[in-house]
Amino acid sequence: MFDPASRIDLALTAMNAELPTATPELDALFAKLRAARENAERRATTQRIWSVWCSHADAAAAEAMRTVVGAFDSGELDHVGDTLDRMVDRWPDWAEAWNKRATLRFVEDRHTESLDDIARTLEREPRHFGALSGLGQICLGHGDLTSALLAFERVLSIDPGVREVRHAVAMLRERAQPTIH
Repeated sequence: MFDPASRIDLALTAMNAELPTATPELDALFAKLRAARENAERRATTQRIWSVWCSHADAAAAEAMRTVVGAFDSGELDHVGDTLDRMVDRWPDWAEAWNKRATLRFVEDRHTESLDDIARTLEREPRHFGALSGLGQICLGHGDLTSALLAFERVLSIDPGVREVRHAVAMLRERAQPTIH
């Protein structure tokens, strides 16, 4: 039976990791995202953040990510797992490689492994709203409403304009029972 508690705790701890150093472009984009008042500005800023996360100085890494993104876009995920395994082995400091593998594992209902990769993502980029959203979804799916609330509240601290997350937070605040993590 799947017991996600220890892995959820690891991911919750990782979301409190130190911010990466020397990321002035991302720092500016996150400040802009927090201040965005219009949906168009928010969407454009979010898209730019994803673009930065998916980019890499190594041409082979960038090409591998394009292959992975293309597989996700087309829904043809049969062979992308091997590519992602190679990516996290070859570029272990690349948060987005870990996040893409976490996403694949989530889609494949491999939540234990997805949580492990979410933690690795958040250790490298604790502002990763995609990984945090995935963490929240897994927590919801396994009935850990308090952990889901923590993850979704963190998403809102990064991007206060995500309406669906605001609604989830409101619902969870009414239903979650306080626990200690």
